[in-house]
Parts: sequence; C-alpha cells; structure tokens
Amino acid sequence: WGAKSIHEIKKRDVSDLVSLIAQRNAHASHRLLKTLKTFFRWCVGRAVIDFSPAEGISSAYRDVSRDRVLTDQELAAVILAARRMPPPYSRIVEFLALTGQRREEVAQLKWDELDEKTRTWIIPGRRTKNKRAHIVHLSEPAWKVIQACSGEPYVFGTATGKRFQRFGKEKPTLDKLCGVAGWRIHDLRRTIVSGMARLGIPPHIADKILNHQAGTISGVAAVYQRHDFLAEREEALDRWGVHVEHIVQNFRPSKDEQSSIAAANKIGLPIFGRG
Repeated sequence: WGAKSIHEIKKRDVSDLVSLIAQRNAHASHRLLKTLKTFFRWCVGRAVIDFSPAEGISSAYRDVSRDRVLTDQELAAVILAARRMPPPYSRIVEFLALTGQRREEVAQLKWDELDEKTRTWIIPGRRTKNKRAHIVHLSEPAWKVIQACSGEPYVFGTATGKRFQRFGKEKPTLDKLCGVAGWRIHDLRRTIVSGMARLGIPPHIADKILNHQAGTISGVAAVYQRHDFLAEREEALDRWGVHVEHIVQNFRPSKDEQSSIAAANKIGLPIFGRG
C-alpha cells in the first residue's frame, strides 16, 4: 500500500492483499488478516476512521491442532543429529529438548538472565507469551549446553552478536541428518509433556514448566492456586535430563535412520560434533 492514506484503504484492497499472500502461504495470509482486523478496529476506537475495511472478510485457512509427539528413539536421533550441525542452532535444539521452552525465548536468552549458583534461568515477562516472568531450572545436561556457549550478548548468539533466527533454513538439514519426518521444533514441547507423563510427573507440573497460560489447573481453582511448584519443577527437569541422556547414550539407529545418515554423509553435510 506504500504511502497510501489509511482513509483510502478499501475493502477490496484488503481482500486483494490477503488473497495475494494466500497464494504463497495460507497461514501467513490468515495471520495477516487477523493483524489487519486488530489494527483497523483500534483505528475505529480512536476515531481515526469510521469503519474497518477488513470487517466481513474471512479466511479459508483453519488452524489444525497438532498431536505429533516424538518417540524416545526419534528424540535421541534429533539431538544426535543436531550435535553434528554448527552452533548456535545445534545447541539451541538440544537446549529446547531439555527445557521445553519456546524457541524465540531460547534464541533471545542473555547471560544476565542466568543464575549460575541456583542454575536457573529467569525469562522476563516482556518475552513470555503470558507476560509473566518464568523461572526455568537447568538440569545438568542443560547447564552443559550453556557452558559450551560463548555468544555475546545472546547466549546462543551468532558470530555477529545477533540473536539466531535461521530456524527455517536449518531445519531441512537437521531432518536429513536425523531421518525423522513430519515434525516441527515446537513439537518438542509436546514431546516433553508426554515423556514426563511416562516418568510419572504430574501434568500440572509439566504445565508449569512449559509456562502454559491455561494448564491443567484452570477456572476457579487457578484463581486460588498460586503455588509455583518450584521444587517439583526442578525435580521433574532433573529427571527429564537424566532420561534424555540415557536415551541418547543408548541410541541405536534403525535401518531407515542409517540410510538417512549415510545419504547425509554422501552429499557432504558437515560433522561438527558436540564441542
């Protein structure tokens, strides 16, 4: 729309733009329409315009609830494959698999958010989805990942000192190396909740670890339940860390995974190792 005045934006302009984006990415088009509707409603509320040109326009896109959970075998394959990739992506993936936090929160982790004495990470409220500060206990394996980092000011920063953002570009390489198909980075959070349940960790503790806005404890109970379960969360993440180390150490690739690894080696994908 360039320098066009907001008063010149018509319903056809919005419809054409949303349709154009939908040809490339349906989800991006859906998100764009939601953003435009929010913006134009705000303008109406501030008497900038009399009505929203986005009202009445709908998107054909529908969010599909995902239920992908990686098996222990798949999770170990992903971690081992990530270790063969260059940092900081390699370390981010392993850290995500150990802590269950959101990828953008991890990518923006700074040293002053870490407490070495208590081995905790405090995510400030301005960076969490629910706008509340969140405490994450770092297990021994997670702390080892931190110790291997040297970015500045971001723990998982790039060589130029910026936060890592190349998730989409690095993921295809990770998929080729690990041989695991049909998964997303965000599925690691669901995988951790499922894995913790198998370890006997109560779901409300897992919800607290992942900082879910609406977890197992909801409604009236959530109003009165203000306990943060910090001790229980620490124990749960320690147990999860031990479990992850165990499955990684005992990983034996299947025939399909062996084929994927061989194919990755054949096309010259680099092997960086743990360091």
